[in-house]
Amino acid sequence: MKERRMLSLLTIALNVIGVICLIYFAIPYLTHNVTIQYPNAMLPAEAWDRAGMILTFGFIPLLIANIFSFVIIKAKQKFVRFLLFIPSVICFIIVVSYWTTSLV
Repeated sequence: MKERRMLSLLTIALNVIGVICLIYFAIPYLTHNVTIQYPNAMLPAEAWDRAGMILTFGFIPLLIANIFSFVIIKAKQKFVRFLLFIPSVICFIIVVSYWTTSLV
């Protein structure tokens, strides 16, 4: 019983960290922040471009964390468990938007 509870708390904490990272990188992308944060870098990028690329790399770990929590956390109603996939869906929409705008 205790192991199950600890595993459940771990998956919740993992999802909270994923949502915080999603919000942190989605804000510059959605506001289309064009400032160059590191101008002396080898390949300087605007903040929205950098955030879109980081969200692209972070989509798969976020999806894995959401699937893991879907399997571990049990709810009385089935559709409540599907709410855990909302961060992954939002991240997927942002990634698709990033790649369609950067290819044009």
